Amino acid sequence: MEEEELPWPQKGDQLFQAGDDWWLSAYIQPWNKDFHAYASGYKQAADIVVEHVTASDIAHRSTRDYVVFPVVFLYRHYAELRLKEIIMVGNRLYGIPQGLPQHHRIDELWGQARPILTETSSKDDLNTVEKCIAEFSQMDPGSESFRYPITRDGKLSIPQDNLVISLRHLRDVMTRLGSFLDASSDHLIILYEEQKSVEGY
Repeated sequence: MEEEELPWPQKGDQLFQAGDDWWLSAYIQPWNKDFHAYASGYKQAADIVVEHVTASDIAHRSTRDYVVFPVVFLYRHYAELRLKEIIMVGNRLYGIPQGLPQHHRIDELWGQARPILTETSSKDDLNTVEKCIAEFSQMDPGSESFRYPITRDGKLSIPQDNLVISLRHLRDVMTRLGSFLDASSDHLIILYEEQKSVEGY
């Protein structure tokens, strides 16, 4: 039986370039270089992967055991970016003299974002969201557990054995969490833009 020839790097290969199939190209322009675009992109990518690998109970069975790592990372990074955007816009809106957090600790980011959101969100909603953020923090406190198999000191990034994660359930919960984070961020941006327009008069 003849072995399938592996694709191999070719002289002149270039990763980032426009193609003749322009309708399949992605465009990075001034309008999509902000927190909204980045956050939305990470969440959309995770949603697409989950949709693809859960389309059949049998197909992609082993694939799910591999893509769980990028899927969780993508969802977590989406949440991190949204929280940072909420902090950044909220600080401007309420005159809080703090810069954009430079770390990845999602529990600390939530600790900064929650007080900003108390003006526009119910306590029940905030408590519900906080539980989800706490789960991310417990599973992946510094955004490395699903990027690397070992920690910087050589320990397993995910020490639990036989950990089972339903990708479909994760996506469904992230959809609801995303609705809250997206709406909160959008609302703060509207308030900030209104504040700027009033101050401009």
